[in-house]
Amino acid sequence: MEYNKIRILCLFLALSLILTGCTSLGGKNQPPVSAAFAATGTEGIVLKFVTDQPPMKVYTQAPLTFLFEVRNRGTFSVPGYALYLTGFDPNILQGLPVSQLMTTALEGKSQFNPEGGYTMVTFETPTVNLPTSMPNYKPTFMITACYPYSTIATPLICVDANPLDTTTDKACRVQKVYSTGSQGAPVSVQSIESEARPGGMYFRIHIANSAGGGSGSGTTTAGGTVFDDTMMANCPAGLQYKDLGLVRYGVAVSGQPLQCEPATGTIRLVNNQAVIFCKYLNLPSMPAYQTPIEVTLQYGYKNSASKIVEIENLNFAR
Repeated sequence: MEYNKIRILCLFLALSLILTGCTSLGGKNQPPVSAAFAATGTEGIVLKFVTDQPPMKVYTQAPLTFLFEVRNRGTFSVPGYALYLTGFDPNILQGLPVSQLMTTALEGKSQFNPEGGYTMVTFETPTVNLPTSMPNYKPTFMITACYPYSTIATPLICVDANPLDTTTDKACRVQKVYSTGSQGAPVSVQSIESEARPGGMYFRIHIANSAGGGSGSGTTTAGGTVFDDTMMANCPAGLQYKDLGLVRYGVAVSGQPLQCEPATGTIRLVNNQAVIFCKYLNLPSMPAYQTPIEVTLQYGYKNSASKIVEIENLNFAR
């Protein structure tokens, strides 16, 4: 009897181990569960000089190569963009290209590509020569990107058609200010002020150019400039003051476009900030509910990175 009990117990333990192993193997074969993607950040296309391409000092009678990293740190997939290399005299550095039109889309950040699109671009000339009267030449080379971009913000708000009714239990309460955070784009919706009145909701939508600059590895990055996206062909040097700071916008709740000011659907940033005023009127009499308010911003954007490179002339006539 005791022997049979021991035998049954051993068989049970063996079966348990087999089942546990199968479960573990099955778990390993399961696809990983992706973490929820959050559209955050305040950058669009980011440019960077590749280290030592070129080095801080180069010499004539040799090639001059600029190698740039181009990344899309935002969530909007850029269909195409233009790069411009400036800051030098083309009469002195002859043969060095000044622009490239990139027609391949640069993917934005997403759940499946959290780092965003990436590519490398080269500007080069096979030989550098300076006039014999110049011992050296030390310009600040600047690479500039001009591209269209878009921001979409969808924060949840509370819609209440009967704000004077304070006795009824409500699913939500209208907040004075809704914080939105960043949206993975250089121009962002920073906050939304709301006010409920009988039959309607009123909103003040604060937007700003949030992208900043920085430095590192001999590269200085300039803060970006917003401009009218219909003037893309004039970027960077042909943009006029009237083109700067213009953002096209749209605001909707539950798919219904709101009445907003300016009524043209275009607003200008002043000191990198602006406020859109919107009304959500003729609300049906129903209990308070939560829903997203969708704010869409479209604009052109220009940002750059710079680096000083010294060219020493081996043919200098002393």
